[in-house]
Amino acid sequence: MKLLLAAAAAVAFSGSAALAWGDMYMGDPTNNPNSNFLMHAYNAPNFCPAGLSPVLINGVVCCGQPNAGAYINRPGKVYRQPVYHKPAPRAYAPEGEKGVVYR
Repeated sequence: MKLLLAAAAAVAFSGSAALAWGDMYMGDPTNNPNSNFLMHAYNAPNFCPAGLSPVLINGVVCCGQPNAGAYINRPGKVYRQPVYHKPAPRAYAPEGEKGVVYR
């Protein structure tokens, strides 16, 4: 019986490492870190060295040669404030009087 339990434990522990071998993230093979990033021209004071101008790369202003058009931060959808409407007058019938009164 002990031999059977030891064999079952050995089989259980030996398979766990093999199943987890390819589970970790190996990276994105399509990403090329040496690729040409878009450098948008940025409208800012030019404190860059001669021949360079301010550019926007991934949200950071740097010095370089722009290879894309100017960056335009377009606003999203404009939400309007709801218009407040005065409630309509309510009708009620006072007790002991004839007719309906509007307030």
